[in-house]
Amino acid sequence: MADFAAVATAVLAISKNKVGVENEKMAIKHAKEKSKVSLQLFHFNISGEKFIVSNQLIKSYPHSKFASPHLLADHWIEELNAFYFDRDPALFNAVLNILRYNVLNVPSGYDKELVMEEINFWNVPKEDVEGVQDDEELRLEAEFQWLENRIPPPPSGSSKFLELRYKCWCFITDPLGPYTEYRRMSIAYAVFSIVAVVLYMILYGIGTSPHYRVIDEHALPALYTNKTERTTNLDSAIDNLGCSQMPKISCYIRTTPLLWITYSKYALKFVFILETLIRLILCPGLAYFRSIITWIDIVAGIGALAAFAIEIVVVTKEIVGEAEMHLHYIVICLQSIQILRIFKIFQYASLIDGLMVMMLTLKACLKELFLLVMYLLIAMFIFATSVSFLELQSEMGVGVPDCVYGYWWAIITMTTVGYGDFYPSTVGGYFVGVLCAISGIILTALPVAIIGSHFNVYWEHNRKRRRLLFAALKKKHKQKNISAGTTTSDISKLNSQE
Repeated sequence: MADFAAVATAVLAISKNKVGVENEKMAIKHAKEKSKVSLQLFHFNISGEKFIVSNQLIKSYPHSKFASPHLLADHWIEELNAFYFDRDPALFNAVLNILRYNVLNVPSGYDKELVMEEINFWNVPKEDVEGVQDDEELRLEAEFQWLENRIPPPPSGSSKFLELRYKCWCFITDPLGPYTEYRRMSIAYAVFSIVAVVLYMILYGIGTSPHYRVIDEHALPALYTNKTERTTNLDSAIDNLGCSQMPKISCYIRTTPLLWITYSKYALKFVFILETLIRLILCPGLAYFRSIITWIDIVAGIGALAAFAIEIVVVTKEIVGEAEMHLHYIVICLQSIQILRIFKIFQYASLIDGLMVMMLTLKACLKELFLLVMYLLIAMFIFATSVSFLELQSEMGVGVPDCVYGYWWAIITMTTVGYGDFYPSTVGGYFVGVLCAISGIILTALPVAIIGSHFNVYWEHNRKRRRLLFAALKKKHKQKNISAGTTTSDISKLNSQE
């Protein structure tokens, strides 16, 4: 330590006495040579707090202020036997952590911009700080990784079969993952899977409309008319099916979607079941079974097979009457389970920025959302009880009939939906309705700022991790081209295209 101090003192004395350039160089050179053997630790005094930094750490950053005697010379204090700086000790410690661990720990109560200013003061190169994450960013990254649910690769030395299985698994489950090959084809496969899910939901929806249903030839014919004309009017379509005088469930059971809708749904179900089987075969570990989407796939696949089997039994065995009714009820329930397939989109949340950010935002705001529900329930009980009491002076069948209907009215009013099926009819009821509407606006607006702030945090972090991801892919692509013999001009063309 004393040897490095001699270096700084020599520099300072030479500059003050205005000794010639030759003597200055000789003095610094002599002090450096003398310090090579014993210099191991540097002592810094930051506003009274002492820090000791190893010579090895400083040498790893030769362009920083730590490694420059010329920049440190003015700060050597002989009485303290250290370099004194009137800086913040917490920020200085954060800079040291960057040098040691390449991790930016923003001290509690400080802003990240202050740490960046401290980094600039010590001349730490920007390329050494780029990509560094603070504690908050590390926490956010852990949440994104939890949502992506990536299974680690097999250990080195594994068989080629295990490595091939893992590559296939990454191909069908993780298009943007670090271990995924043929990335564009993997993204195309993910897009096809998402489109198939959306298409199935559309077919399921239009298949429930009377416009796209026909009389089931295997149902009881006496319940229907012989009208088969196509019409765009809903009432006419219902009348053509002979369902105008029966419950919806009965009409739904005794009719069937158009053939092209039915066959398209069968084809998509086959694709979903095949995909589930492939995932089960290629799954490299039990982590896949910890995902709720996995069990949705399995349950929906079993439900589709069971519904198909029941339909075949009903047709081939010619089951009619009460037994047919019960079997159709079961088929409807099994077909309704297929709606859960919409959650398959979350399997590829990493491809859709907004979806991943929204999921993590809702997860982070569960407490606020729970408080919102509690506030709405409390307000619902208050306003429902008040309006039902004030409406006692109205006639029967007018206004809000009782407290039970008041619960419905209060929720609909506070959420500013206002169906108009129930409404107050007295002066007191009007007053309560105004308070209910105003309080609903206030209560629903309170958590919006909190949810919005969480959304912005996750959105900005996702943008940063995407930039780092594509920068790494670009660098990997360039290195691959160089190793393959790509010329410098080819790389320049690639950069211009990117």
